[in-house]
Amino acid sequence: MSDPIDVAIQAACLAYLKAANIAPGQVAYPYVAFSPTVGTPYLDARPVLRAAPNSPALAFTGSVLRAGIFQVDAVAPDGGGEGPGLRLAAQVAALFPQGLVLAAGGFRLQFNHVPTIAAALKDAAWVRFPVSIPYLLISNN
Repeated sequence: MSDPIDVAIQAACLAYLKAANIAPGQVAYPYVAFSPTVGTPYLDARPVLRAAPNSPALAFTGSVLRAGIFQVDAVAPDGGGEGPGLRLAAQVAALFPQGLVLAAGGFRLQFNHVPTIAAALKDAAWVRFPVSIPYLLISNN
């Protein structure tokens, strides 16, 4: 039995991020224990933010449009300025360019928008740079 579509979407995003090796060995996955190395930047992959599935203009085809955001925080040590974390966030954004298509459980997972890097957030000894990566998938159920 194959995974549900939502599981396949997250798995495709996480596998692609891991394969890029932007922060070697330093990727925190959703709900998996992780202890960052002090002073070493890392990526924090957040749970996928899903919009409600719908069928605009597809109502009579049986197709369902699934959209959401794959959220990854580029995390850098505090005190080093904005540059290091912003560079890491830009690498994550560049990894998911507009037009990228990944396979997700037999479906085409499309990235039709440019990722957004939000303002930095201080988090104790770290500074987080949230990267929002919008996706779209059209399925038959």
